[in-house]
Amino acid sequence: MASNFVAGADTRTVDWSIALVAGIVAMIVFAVIEIAFSWAVRGEAPIRPLVVYGTATLNAVTPSVHPGGGPKTAIVGAVCLLALGALSGIILAYIVDRIGIAAAAIAGAVFGLAMYAVDLYGMARVLTSLVALRDWMSALAYVIQGALAAALYKIMTRDEPVTVDDGSHDLRNLRHAPLV
Repeated sequence: MASNFVAGADTRTVDWSIALVAGIVAMIVFAVIEIAFSWAVRGEAPIRPLVVYGTATLNAVTPSVHPGGGPKTAIVGAVCLLALGALSGIILAYIVDRIGIAAAAIAGAVFGLAMYAVDLYGMARVLTSLVALRDWMSALAYVIQGALAAALYKIMTRDEPVTVDDGSHDLRNLRHAPLV
């Protein structure tokens, strides 16, 4: 005997595409912040954070090979950060799906701080190149990334109608706009 399952009215699903976009955009902002801090405050080359993440990725994938510190390693680091941004966007979407925007930003900031602790204190025991980014600037960048990813997801998935008074076009809710 077959039975039917009907989802209740209070169930929602996470919008994967918006979660991916929110995570990737937040990770791009994270990379820009890390690059700016590296250049302006740490006094290092601007691509140094990307090289550090690329070195950690290459050491995790092929531990016997010593990666150089050039642009190829930075590209690997950028690709790794984009993949991690997509993953963190999906995880944060599940966490913040049923709360408001402000609470989502706070939850995202806490998530970012937890990511900082896991990455730069836990994973750095195995991937020692990550120790170079263990400072307050990276902690701030992680917090901003988490808060931004969560808030972007909530803003892009809200269902309230948006009214514009001055007759201009509202560009905040384009997911239902016709393409023609």
